[in-house]
Amino acid sequence: MYLEDQIVLITNPQEFTRLCNSIFTCVYGEEFQIIDGTQSDEGNDGYVRSEKRIFAIYCPIKPEKRTDTDYFGKIKSDMHKAASLRDQGKFIIERWTFITPRKLSTDLIAKMYKLGVDYGFIANHLESTYLANELYKNPHLFEAFPQFHSPRIDSKLDEILTYVKQSQKDAAVTDVPTHGTTFAESRAEEDSPDNKRVIELRTNIPTDKTKKELKTIYYKTQDDVAQLNALIGVLELFDLLEDDPLDMIELCKSGVTLTEKFGSDRFKAYFLAQKASFLSIIYINEDMRMYFSIMSSNLIGIPFVTEAQRQTTLNRLRHLQEEYNSNFNAALELTTKKKDILMLAGVLLLIGNAAGQRGLSYRNMKVADRYQYEKSLCKRSLLLAKDIYSEIKDEEGLANALHNLANQIRFFDEQDEALALTKESIELAKKINNKILMQKAIWLEETIISGVIPDYVHGEKRKPTE
Repeated sequence: MYLEDQIVLITNPQEFTRLCNSIFTCVYGEEFQIIDGTQSDEGNDGYVRSEKRIFAIYCPIKPEKRTDTDYFGKIKSDMHKAASLRDQGKFIIERWTFITPRKLSTDLIAKMYKLGVDYGFIANHLESTYLANELYKNPHLFEAFPQFHSPRIDSKLDEILTYVKQSQKDAAVTDVPTHGTTFAESRAEEDSPDNKRVIELRTNIPTDKTKKELKTIYYKTQDDVAQLNALIGVLELFDLLEDDPLDMIELCKSGVTLTEKFGSDRFKAYFLAQKASFLSIIYINEDMRMYFSIMSSNLIGIPFVTEAQRQTTLNRLRHLQEEYNSNFNAALELTTKKKDILMLAGVLLLIGNAAGQRGLSYRNMKVADRYQYEKSLCKRSLLLAKDIYSEIKDEEGLANALHNLANQIRFFDEQDEALALTKESIELAKKINNKILMQKAIWLEETIISGVIPDYVHGEKRKPTE
């Protein structure tokens, strides 16, 4: 059930008022004045000084049998009270906002607007969609409202940490697979030429032709194992400037179908987590476009986005957020259920990197609370992945985790720490002779030291190290 649907089902008027007060305190800060509802509020359920706005919060007791006539009666009553407060000089009121759990009909909204004009107010209505969106922007509020079931990742990390600590004592999970993201199925026949070529392509430093050849093998091969490994290789070489995340999501769906054929939950988890990563990319790109459209509108005074378009985008963003969280959660549940701590670490890497990307975007958008939340999720996920690889003595995984952690924290103003992690990653990559990891770590080291990033937008690329 979507979060907005859960809000619609609130049965306690006091709980609905508490939710609204918590959200508006986050939205408006000190400008929002909470009114004591236990005494006569005179039609004032909250006041925003900077906007000269008064709130009228209304949550009918369920089961709800209210008609438009009943709602309009409430609107008239509360708006009349607001006008009295204004006329008595108690509050300066120019805007009147009606808040209910559910949406209202078009006719009722139109009548409310007209009544507002009669009283000299700019009237509007807020409901569950708005409230759900603000909750997602302020995820710390979920702690105060545990009745809302939102598929959030951070709440699972403590549970996963406990699981990992226990798994170290559990003999059933000491048999850790030695392969990471290369599918290996036991079969009588010799490995196919296609799969051998895929493994070769994925263990050498990629060239401009690598991804195209992997795609070709994925499309033409009759070997399901080769097809699965080629698909993983294509996803690993994702380039935001070259590849469409929507195309990658479709490839992830194909991967899930293939893994179900083999009965491989560990790789099903991998594809679900990859799918979530691409959904996260789409989410943050759309959020940033909306942000810059609003900023541009404010600067020049011409609206680039209508209110209807803004609401449509907010709904889509909320559903994207729910979808990427759900896929990440499904991947975590699969790996813990199967006691596959190696793939669990891989899923945590993807969660951490996605959170880091969102965190950087929110910092650029100056959304401080969300930036701090995503930064914390990023670090916790990547550190947990690093600890898992360390515990199971997977040096390749550890080198990769160190690289990913360094690549993220350099954007959190921790360049010195990132450089130290990168140097350690380079040494590990040398030790295990992993050319790809070594190349990525050396490039990252150069970037941290020089502060220079290639102009990828205009086709500039790094040259492989000899």
